[in-house]
Amino acid sequence: MGEATRGDLTAFLNELPSARSIPLRGALAAVNSSIFPGEVPRWLPEASARIPAGLTILKFGSRAIVGSYPIEGEPVVLKYYEPASFTKHLTYGMLGSRCHRSWIAGLAFGFLGIPTPAPLMISEWKSLGGLWLSRSFLATRHAAGLPLAKFAAGLAADDPLLHRVAASLREAFSIMAGQRAVHGDLKENNIIVAADGSISFIDLDATAFLLPEKEWKRQWDRDRRRFLKNWNDTPHLAAVFRNVFDDA
Repeated sequence: MGEATRGDLTAFLNELPSARSIPLRGALAAVNSSIFPGEVPRWLPEASARIPAGLTILKFGSRAIVGSYPIEGEPVVLKYYEPASFTKHLTYGMLGSRCHRSWIAGLAFGFLGIPTPAPLMISEWKSLGGLWLSRSFLATRHAAGLPLAKFAAGLAADDPLLHRVAASLREAFSIMAGQRAVHGDLKENNIIVAADGSISFIDLDATAFLLPEKEWKRQWDRDRRRFLKNWNDTPHLAAVFRNVFDDA
């Protein structure tokens, strides 16, 4: 696929051709039809309704439980979101949840060629005519590798693998800039690096696309500052990564 224009992305987001609604009792649910063009594996809707036995907890927070779950020898990531307050139940019901934003971002990143684990399924339980969101569920593929800082820690500044990572980041950020998109949370542990130096962006809950120019510049600068903050204590990595936003 050639480089996508903003119009291409707008059309994609309006139509979401890779998402297909499926029946799930009490919930609005969809799967990634590029991965599940036909029958959906039974375990997936079952896991959305209740946390399965065997889930390895990766994060247990006030807003979400995140875990790794083995399927046919390959782990998937399951995220269970519950709004933390009365206001959030209503806000997410009316304006869209962080879970839904992450689902859309995963599909859009895939469309744009920005590396991220493919989203598999989303389900959300709503009531009061959709005004009240009780809980949400998101399943994605697993990103194999290490958080960026841990991966880079043992590499010298002139290591070709480190410069491959920097080049991949520069390309991804250039695509984001072309779509006036932001990640929203560029902590180093939200960028996973595989053994061969390939990258994946995770935790897309704060991602946004096609922002108005002024708002995009404000949020883009925040992304830049957050990313560079990761290297405050590692000058050799700061030198390698300081220019990855230059093509924006």
